[in-house]
Amino acid sequence: MMKKSYLAATLVILILVICLAIPFHDSLGKDNLSLSLPDDEQTLLSADEYTGQIRSFPAPDETRYVMDIYLDIMSNLIYGRSSICTINTTGRVMDELWLTVYPNAFCNPASTPAPAQAYYKGFNPGWLELDRVVVNGQEVEYYLEGVSMHIVMPFDIMPDKDIIIDMNWRSRIPEIAYRFGSQDGVFMLGNFYPFLNVYDQAGWHRAYNSKFGDPFCFHCADYLVQVNIPDAYELVSTGRTNQRIAEDNGRTIYFIEASKVRDFCLLVIYDYQEIISNVHNVTVKCYVPGGSRMDKAQEIAAQCGEILNYYSCRWGSYPYPEFKIAFVPMQGFHGMEYSGLIFLKEELLSSKFDSNRASFILAHEAAHQWWYVLVGNDQLAEPWLDEALANWSAYEYQKDGQRLDVKRKPTTVTSKLDQQLNEMDSSSEYYQTIYDGGEAFWAALERELGRDTIDIVLCRYLEDYKYDIATTQGLLEVIRKEAHQDMDSFLNEWF
Repeated sequence: MMKKSYLAATLVILILVICLAIPFHDSLGKDNLSLSLPDDEQTLLSADEYTGQIRSFPAPDETRYVMDIYLDIMSNLIYGRSSICTINTTGRVMDELWLTVYPNAFCNPASTPAPAQAYYKGFNPGWLELDRVVVNGQEVEYYLEGVSMHIVMPFDIMPDKDIIIDMNWRSRIPEIAYRFGSQDGVFMLGNFYPFLNVYDQAGWHRAYNSKFGDPFCFHCADYLVQVNIPDAYELVSTGRTNQRIAEDNGRTIYFIEASKVRDFCLLVIYDYQEIISNVHNVTVKCYVPGGSRMDKAQEIAAQCGEILNYYSCRWGSYPYPEFKIAFVPMQGFHGMEYSGLIFLKEELLSSKFDSNRASFILAHEAAHQWWYVLVGNDQLAEPWLDEALANWSAYEYQKDGQRLDVKRKPTTVTSKLDQQLNEMDSSSEYYQTIYDGGEAFWAALERELGRDTIDIVLCRYLEDYKYDIATTQGLLEVIRKEAHQDMDSFLNEWF
C-alpha cells in the first residue's frame, strides 16, 4: 500500500510540474515562458471563411484545470497558478476568451454581494489580480471588467485546435462570513479561481456581479489540484484527496483529483470534527466545528445519505463516491452548493432551529447535485432552472421520504419564470419568482401530468443534459415530448 501511494503521489507531482511550468509565489510573473506556436498555425482562416459544427465550449470531456494553490493565512492571500487545457470546440476561429474572476465582486462596499451582517469587522475587501497570462505559449493582453476577464489574443485559434491558458494570480480572501470569505480560522473558498465562461450558439455567456443569486455559468471539467496549507489546518474539497505530504516547514501539501465536476470548492478549517457514514454505497462526510452538537450532526449526516438515495432511485444515480457537508459561519445563505460538497450555516446545528426547515434546506442543497452539478444551466440568464427544481425536489423528499404534510406555496402565477437575474429588482423578488414561483410550476405540472410522467420527464431531462448546459427551451421540449398532450396553454401561463 505504501508503494502504491508513493507512486500515485509521484505521478501527480510529475503532471503538475509539466502542466504548471510557471514561476510561483515570490517570483510571480517575473519570468517569460519559452513556448511558441508552431509555424503552421501562424496563418489562419478568418471566422467568415470557416464553417463547422458549433459545439458548446469548453467541452466537458476535453477540459482540465490544473492548479497549484498556496494559502497564506496571515495575510488572507491565495497564491495560485492555473493551467486550463481545452480544445476550440466552438466551430469558429477564436481570437478572444472570457473568464469569470468572482473574488472581484468583493472589491468595494457598493458592489459586494455579501450582506452587511457578514462583515463582522466592517467592510473588508476581496479581489483577484493576475501577474501574467499566456495562451498557447504567447503572452496576451487581458482586461478586468468587474467579475469578468477579457483576453484579447494577438493570434487566432482554429477550430479543433488545443488551447492552453497559463496564469499566475493572487487572490485576497475578505474577512466575511460568506461563501467566499473567512472567519475564526475557517476559509470558505467558493469560486475562488479564474474559470472559463461558456460559449455556445448564443455567443459568450459573460458574467456580471449581482447582489443576489448565483452569477455563474460554467461547464463541467476535470481538476488536478495541489493545495499547500499550514499543517494545523484541515482541508475539505470537491473531489478526492489522493495523497498528502507533510513538509518540514510546518505545512502540508494535498493532492486532489476530481472528474466531471461543475466547479471546484475548497474549505480550510481549524478545530473541526469529522463524521463519516456509508449509506447506499456513498460515503457521507460531515465536518462540524469543535464544541457543536455531535448528535445533531450525526443525524444530519445520516439523513443526507437517505436524501441522496431517494433522488438516485427516482431520477438517476449520484455521480461521485463521496458527498461532503460542512457547517460554516455564513450569512446571506442557509446553504450553498458545490460539486460533491455543500456548505450549511452553523445555525442548523442549534436545537432551536426548526428540524423540518433544516431537513428542507439539506434536501434542497443535496438536490443541486442533480439540478446544477449534473444538469447545468446559465444561472444568470435562467436561474429558475436549477433553483425551482431543487425546491420542488426537497418538498418531494419531505412528502415521500419523511411522510410530512408539506405545506407548499400558492400556485398563482405572479410573474414569468424565464427572467434573467438582472431583470429582477430585489432579493425578495428573486426568491419569490425563482424559488416559490418555480416550485409552484413543478407542483402544478405534477397535478397536470401525474407523478409518473413527471419522473419520466426528469429522467429524460437528466439523460439529455447530463454534464452539459440545459436551457428553458430544451426543458420545455422534453415536457412537450413526454406529456403526449397539448401543453401550450399550460406553459404559456408560466413563460
